[in-house]
Amino acid sequence: MKIQERAFKLFNEAAIPYKCKHNHIIKINSGELFNFNKELLFVVDMDLANGESIETILKKRYISVIDSLNIIKDILFAVEYSHLSGSIHRDIKPANILMDNGIPKLSDFGLSTALGSVIVPWKWYRSHAAPETFVSDSVATIETDIYAIGITLYRMVNNISEWRLFLNSISNADKSIRSGKLIDKLPMADYVPEKVQRIIKKACKADPAKRYHTASEMRNAIEKLQLMYNWNPINERHWKGKAEGYPNKEALVDVRRQFIEVVIKNNNRKQSSESQKFLDLVEAQNYMYQYIKKTTLL
Repeated sequence: MKIQERAFKLFNEAAIPYKCKHNHIIKINSGELFNFNKELLFVVDMDLANGESIETILKKRYISVIDSLNIIKDILFAVEYSHLSGSIHRDIKPANILMDNGIPKLSDFGLSTALGSVIVPWKWYRSHAAPETFVSDSVATIETDIYAIGITLYRMVNNISEWRLFLNSISNADKSIRSGKLIDKLPMADYVPEKVQRIIKKACKADPAKRYHTASEMRNAIEKLQLMYNWNPINERHWKGKAEGYPNKEALVDVRRQFIEVVIKNNNRKQSSESQKFLDLVEAQNYMYQYIKKTTLL
């Protein structure tokens, strides 16, 4: 690539986030070209995010269903703004969502392009790529970003910390990615509410005509959910939930000699009507997860 072409490409990549100035997009202040040791360098002055990426956080701790929904809702505001500015991000994934003092911000517009532009096949983050992008003369559309947001939300609510290893456990994963059937093969955690699952699956439909057609449409679907208890695990057998205006909850599996009890507590008081005894540990844990699922949304 000629120096002039390379320079134009670098300026173009920086120009998109520079143009898309939004509270949930990492701010680009300026960009300059330097010739250093006969190598062309493009230096970008951008705001420093005071926090980590969602990908890094997933490797360190649990992110609740409700926290995931709220983060993605904010990112959808950023994506909507980008789309209205005529730009498709093309690389939405947990690694490119940064938490800046608790505020989610979309970063890395290196693959972004103009809405409706013809794109080179395979030039995507493959596991987040919509099936229609794996053919020649595919076009950058809003629906391709929506698909990537759906996969990102899936990873967050299911707390997938090692995505590549996880995909290796899925049979014919690469074929499923290219055909758009990946989401149908991915397991959902027992605690993820059905309404949340439906939002993810709609965003990831193989047929782009069946997805959300704007970021605001997907965001509105999330906003219609009536969020209740924000559940977080102490360990796999003990969870705590909080909801504004409601008693604090606990759900724990208490293993005893003769039986196993799932104990539900409100403000540290056992709720006998909701607690249940089992003889099988798997059944007990399933009951606890179903209770968490049921109370996450109203």
